[in-house]
Amino acid sequence: MPEDAKQPRAKVKVPARTPVQVKPQRAKLGQLKRFDEINVSQLSLISVQERIPADFREWTVDHVDELRRYRVVCQALPEYGVPHGTDNDISAALINLFIEQGLPDEGTVTATPYLILQAAGLDTSGRYYDALGVSLKRLLTTNYFISEGWRDHPQKRWTTASFRYIDRLEYTTASGEEQLDPTSILKIHLPAELVRSVRAGYIKALDLAFMQSLKRPPTRALYRLLDARRVNPEDPSQRVSSFAVGLMDWAQACKIVSDRPSLVERALKTAHDELIERGFLTAVNFHGRGQKKVIEYVFGKMADPPDPQLVGRLTLIGLTRIRAQQMVQEYGQDAVEDTLDRFAALLAGGYKPRSRAAFFVDLLKHPEKYQVDAEPLLTTPAADQAAEKRKQRQAELQKREEQEQQSLEDSLQRLPVEEQVEEVMRVAMVMLRGELKTSEFEALRQLLHQEDPLAIRQWLLRGVSSGQRDAVLHDLRIRLNTL
Repeated sequence: MPEDAKQPRAKVKVPARTPVQVKPQRAKLGQLKRFDEINVSQLSLISVQERIPADFREWTVDHVDELRRYRVVCQALPEYGVPHGTDNDISAALINLFIEQGLPDEGTVTATPYLILQAAGLDTSGRYYDALGVSLKRLLTTNYFISEGWRDHPQKRWTTASFRYIDRLEYTTASGEEQLDPTSILKIHLPAELVRSVRAGYIKALDLAFMQSLKRPPTRALYRLLDARRVNPEDPSQRVSSFAVGLMDWAQACKIVSDRPSLVERALKTAHDELIERGFLTAVNFHGRGQKKVIEYVFGKMADPPDPQLVGRLTLIGLTRIRAQQMVQEYGQDAVEDTLDRFAALLAGGYKPRSRAAFFVDLLKHPEKYQVDAEPLLTTPAADQAAEKRKQRQAELQKREEQEQQSLEDSLQRLPVEEQVEEVMRVAMVMLRGELKTSEFEALRQLLHQEDPLAIRQWLLRGVSSGQRDAVLHDLRIRLNTL
């Protein structure tokens, strides 16, 4: 397909209504903590069902509660049907690739099929590329109309929005046919509404490793929806320990096609059982009968938010509560606590940052840039003991980081060459985002097959991390032009 292709021109000969059997995988090596945009996860724009009826090409949900009334309409093309099943995994992957690639202003995600499937936790074997192509086209051609239900969080108001989950889709193929293949380079343009919301920080942590470990697409979709429904959309720092909803209203939220309560219960049972078994839920209770039956969800320890006291300490130095929660979720409680100790020691030693919050974030992300020299000023026995404890924590942290880095390098060495190539493509798409054309990424793949991909990875990481990004781009283009 040429690079400027925007829409599919022919039907893809893959059954659009048949569930794709995928093998859920644990989080891959080097993978970042993941996040979810709150609007799309709470609105549940994708059906939790693996199979959908052949005529299921649109749905409408009207929601009324004590706070507001809103409507969501979904309209899909007949050949694809409404988004469902593993489209949920793909949609979450696109949000996280966008975040991982630095929130590009134009809202573009650059990726290979392998990287999308990997980020989604799906099997990366070649036979799933056609299924990925169908999923992307379904997200590209389905229109959503949301009346007074889209949260413009910076402005603290509810708005009306209409968009497609993918605004534009461009990709290359080796054969020139529509189907994706292992050499494809994709440029996926996300809608402006979603881009603005993610860039504004209207996101919540998503435990990707846990989500990917769940066995079936409906369970993963229900987990994503339940985890989002715990969040107060007007104050994402607030979470509930349980909530109740009318069973038939919940069927609408999950896009389950049935008007019989018993069939809705049956459709959800397997997902409920697995989420209880895994500790995300402690109970699912049903109250009442018939169309008025109510379902109550009680959350377990796996659903607990970050330590509120630690989050509170971070807000005292200037981080917003949402940003503080993200820091704890992404880097872990131990690392945040260690950084708070170093932060306090550096300030006690006389360091005066322009922004305390920005300095803390930089200290957490780049601990090697700062040395704690405050110990000579601390003369009390308690202070000496605290300084020694900080040194021990720092030494343990550094040792753990070195071990993890060595483990990562050893793991990369054991990968098949094609997976090493994909890892380098991921690094290049993150570190050189917005600079290389799709044709240059294709040439880079060719280069990686001719040279040691891990050596090129190290060269990219060292060059960009040392501030030589322009020089790396210049040298890389010279190498690509000689192929």
